[in-house]
Amino acid sequence: MPRQMPAQKPGRSVQEVRTPPEFLAAVKSMLHVADFDCDLAATDDNTVADLYYTEAENALVQAWPREGGWNWLNPPFGDLAPWVAKAWREAGRGVQTAMLVPAGVGANWWRDWVHLKARVLLLNGRLTFVGHPTPYPKDLCLLLYGPPTAFRATFPDYTVWVWRANAWGPSAAPSAVVAHPARGPRRAAGRRRGPRG
Repeated sequence: MPRQMPAQKPGRSVQEVRTPPEFLAAVKSMLHVADFDCDLAATDDNTVADLYYTEAENALVQAWPREGGWNWLNPPFGDLAPWVAKAWREAGRGVQTAMLVPAGVGANWWRDWVHLKARVLLLNGRLTFVGHPTPYPKDLCLLLYGPPTAFRATFPDYTVWVWRANAWGPSAAPSAVVAHPARGPRRAAGRRRGPRG
């Protein structure tokens, strides 16, 4: 007999968790930053940056810092739509944000605010949040929002990131050619497109 999915319990999961330091170190290494400019959804106890917004300060109604580096966002997973929408709008102002979320590819928020709007790094390797005895049970991804030209040549639209090894899945390296249905193939900067005449 097939197993049934367990009943979901909206609002009953823990929404304040601490991102594992080894994952944060891998993200910083991959983005070539020493520190994040701002933690956009933090508490005094779990912030990963010197500058941060708490729930009371509500980053959803603030202008996000645009310091030239990357902001970090591990939002409450219970209601992701306003967070991804805000990240997309802030990217239009030149803000770069790395956001950890469940890989909810069938969700409306994904369709509206992630697909073809963010760079999607599907995580290979489960995360165990600080203080939790077991890994998070769902697939996660790292979304990269920023100005369209800032990192288009560096990261494909979708790729698999083996974060523990800071490596990319088979033929998914950031320098690989990536087909895009609306734009055709795209190559990393500095790559020849073919014979020169």
